Amino acid sequence: MTIPRPLIPNEHGACAVLFVPMAVAATAVGSFSFNLVLLTLSALSWFMAYRPASILLRDSNVSSPGKEKLRQARFWATVYLSAGLVFLALLLGHGFWLLLPIGALSAGGFLGSFFLSRRRARTIPGDLLAVVGLTLSAPGTYYVGAGSLNSTSFFLWLMNFLFFGCSVFYVHMKMHAASSKKQEFDCAEKLSIGKWNVFYHIAIMVVVGALALVRYMSWFAVLAFVPMTMHAIYGTHRLSSDVRFKNLGLLLLGQSIAFGIILGVFPVWQMQ
Repeated sequence: MTIPRPLIPNEHGACAVLFVPMAVAATAVGSFSFNLVLLTLSALSWFMAYRPASILLRDSNVSSPGKEKLRQARFWATVYLSAGLVFLALLLGHGFWLLLPIGALSAGGFLGSFFLSRRRARTIPGDLLAVVGLTLSAPGTYYVGAGSLNSTSFFLWLMNFLFFGCSVFYVHMKMHAASSKKQEFDCAEKLSIGKWNVFYHIAIMVVVGALALVRYMSWFAVLAFVPMTMHAIYGTHRLSSDVRFKNLGLLLLGQSIAFGIILGVFPVWQMQ
């Protein structure tokens, strides 16, 4: 029997949503261990299983993708999930049992995202649930690196969820604009299409700014959100139906890396 062609997740930007929080959390711990390597390999395996698992779930809930596609999905779902379980078992052997509830919450985010979006290509609630699941890699990494879960691990997750939620609203605004047949929008139309994008970004800046004001974290945390917020507001002002999604994806990836660098380099979590 020939090995089917590998199935790789189509949402390439989701890699940043998974691994940037892991990098930030590893930096916050301030140490490196082999257990973090095992966690990274386990997270990667579960992430790779997303596409074949989606195909199998879609076959049982909506429509059949064809026998060959199903065989391909079954093979790679088995490979990816088996690898993920092996690496997870090694971590459990080292006593990291709290990875089980973290992993369960992450899997719940995937299932919620799938069932909310199974009849439509993308939905905002579905994408936000996916972000919840992926950004749980932050507290998971902190737990494996530091050996415990505390308020820092929670705020690592919160900051990453809030940031990557920005991309969800921005991309959906662009998708809405691209689906329109109009070449240009007036101010009222731009505000109508982009209102949730603008509201979310302003709300995030208020939340992060309030946390900085009460000295729960430094102003560098606010700085990490500035490029994305400026881009979102400017993108709403310049909104049109001409959207180059490849360029948009690269720009959002660059902003994600900048976000990770700011949170990783500067002391934003523990205020004196």
